[in-house]
Parts: sequence; structure tokens; C-alpha cells
Amino acid sequence: MNAQLVFDGKRLILRNFSFQFFSILMPAGFYLLFTKVMTSGTVPASFNAQYMGSMIVYSGTISAIFGLAAMLLHDREEGLLQWLQLTPGGLKAYYGSIGFWTLVMNAISVLVMGILAVVVNQVNLSIWQWLGVLLTALIGQLPVILLGVMLSFLNRAETLSVISNLVTFPMAIISGLWWPMSILPSWLRPIGKTMPTYFVNDLLGQITTHGTLKATDIMGIGAWIIGLALVALVVTQQLLKRGNGVVKA
Repeated sequence: MNAQLVFDGKRLILRNFSFQFFSILMPAGFYLLFTKVMTSGTVPASFNAQYMGSMIVYSGTISAIFGLAAMLLHDREEGLLQWLQLTPGGLKAYYGSIGFWTLVMNAISVLVMGILAVVVNQVNLSIWQWLGVLLTALIGQLPVILLGVMLSFLNRAETLSVISNLVTFPMAIISGLWWPMSILPSWLRPIGKTMPTYFVNDLLGQITTHGTLKATDIMGIGAWIIGLALVALVVTQQLLKRGNGVVKA
């Protein structure tokens, strides 16, 4: 298990330029752009804190739908899963390691965005608020992680790239990660409020501004987790039957 953790840590984080740029630097750039550059007058402290939450969610979404999905598909294409089945650790160590580092990637997003918010915009949160942000980001991102797992079942990397773009950016826009939902067409807002990214972003916004947590957000995240987990389970079972016990590309 330790060897698997080291191996996956290097390729998912230390040697992964896509993660470092698209999942960390790009959301960080957006945060600076929309809170320091494209502003006029005094920006409310609540906006700086809420937009930090939005970019944490956006970062985790990029990591899951682009990074995680692409890596899982690549591992199947290269026959890594078939080889791991022959090792003592089997696939449990592999999936455990992937799950661990995926959570670490989300924690890194919280750390980077948090440092930016504090240093650049003087965002001031209590220790309990920071813990709430971290836990909400880790648990609330489970739906997009499951979505990334499901997208990895696509048979071609080219198809995955296209679908990932078609899913990620529209979802980020209509769920209010980039701009306030108030500027969206009235018919689009109800759709955006059903997205998993909306639920976790709304929770983070309430935590950072001392708001009241909404039961609908928690239930929404739970519903997405259960629904996507069931679909992923069914798809995995079907692929296992077709691949004689191995999920093949």
C-alpha cells in the first residue's frame, strides 16, 4: 500500500503539470482576477470569502472530471489494472490510494485558495470556519469525483476530453461558480440549482459568511452521491462481466 501511495502521489501531484496548472493555478488566477483586477470601488469582504469557496469547488471539479477520469482511463488502456490484480495488494490498494490522493488534491485547493484569500484580500475566518470549509470541500466534492469515475468508463481519451469539456464548463457557469447566478436567464437558474457544484458552493458560502446551513444543500449532495454511486456500481458490474472480472478499456 505504501508503494502504491508513493507511486500515485508522484504522478497525480508532484509530476502532474495539468493538476498544478489547471486545477490550482488557473482557479487561483480567476480568484485574483475577479476579486482584485476586475473590480471597482470597495469589494465586500463577504464576496471575497464566497468567491474563494467558488474557486475551491471549481478546482476540485477540474481535478475530478479532467485529472481523475483521464488517469483511470489511461491505467485501463495500459493494462495496469490487469497487472495489479496479480499483485498481493490487488486493486484495493490501487483504489484506496487513488481515493486518498484525490482528497489530498482537494485539500491542496483549500490551502492555496485560503492562503490567497487571507494574504491578498484579508479574509478573516475562525478556525471552526476553516475546518468547516475543509470538511465541506472534501465531502461535498464526492459527487464530481463519482462523475469523474463514471466518465472514465468512456472507451477513448479523445471522447473523454470532449465530454469533460462539455460537462465541466457549462456546469461551472450555470451553478454560479464563475459569476453570480442572478445574471443568468431566469429559465436557467432552476437548472443550475440542481447541480452538485451549486449545493457545495452554497454551503461554503454560508460557512464563510456565518450564514445558516441549508438542509436542501446537504440533501442535494447526498442525493447526487447516492445516485451516481448506484449508477457507477451498475456500470462497473456490467463491465466486469464483459471483461471476465476486469474493467477493461
